[in-house]
Amino acid sequence: MAIAERTKAYPRPSLHRASQLVYRNALAYKHYWIAFISGFFEPVFYLVAVGFGVGQFVGGVPFGGGQLDYASFLAPGMLAASTLNGALFDGFFSPFFKLNWMRTYDGIITTPVNISDIAVGEVAWALIRGTIYGAGFLIVMLVFGLIHSPWALLALPAVMLSSGALSAGAMILTGITKQISSLEKVMTLVVFPLFLFSGTFFPVSLYPGYLRPIVQATPLYHSASLLRALTTGAVGWATLWHVVYLVVMFVLASALAIRLMRRRLIS
Repeated sequence: MAIAERTKAYPRPSLHRASQLVYRNALAYKHYWIAFISGFFEPVFYLVAVGFGVGQFVGGVPFGGGQLDYASFLAPGMLAASTLNGALFDGFFSPFFKLNWMRTYDGIITTPVNISDIAVGEVAWALIRGTIYGAGFLIVMLVFGLIHSPWALLALPAVMLSSGALSAGAMILTGITKQISSLEKVMTLVVFPLFLFSGTFFPVSLYPGYLRPIVQATPLYHSASLLRALTTGAVGWATLWHVVYLVVMFVLASALAIRLMRRRLIS
């Protein structure tokens, strides 16, 4: 296929058209807003039960050349987990059912909104949801006295970046998951390990040496590490590396998500 023909057949995404999908999702959630806020509370419960409960028996946690109380260490990890919740709900679960069961996208692509717009719009909506969760959790951290540095002013932009990267990754899962029976496998083999073993609950330094590079390659590790550095003030060159990782993931995962959605909707 010639370049001109390929461009015409697969037009680039438009922010204006993608925003129409975001608007549609916002209208849809007016009718079941409880589902929108439900994902916010899980990380808060973990923070209260584990951070302040179990944390009384943990003592100090080594971080940034010093010691952190366990709740202060755990809270940024749960902040990253809250962005993951938003990414999963609206970057994976909701698009999965729209694509495979409700056939919502089959109708949408008969309008001026094309497949690329759908992928970008869903990532943008998941980013918005993850950012709302993250902003709410930051308020919880502030109330509990778990923010220890003025660098935390950059935590909300970091939450947006994390939400974007994780949402784009979630859309990749949407593009490759075809059977509802696969949802349990995705949760068991991808989401739960990501949540539990990405430096969210304990330092990566406690892992055996051969496992650390694997953990440090996960996006939630970089999200949690970036947010932990900003909220505790342990900012250094490694913090910039976390930013670069998440930016690159967002760009590459978004491009791959668009490609996979095209394949699913055209085939």
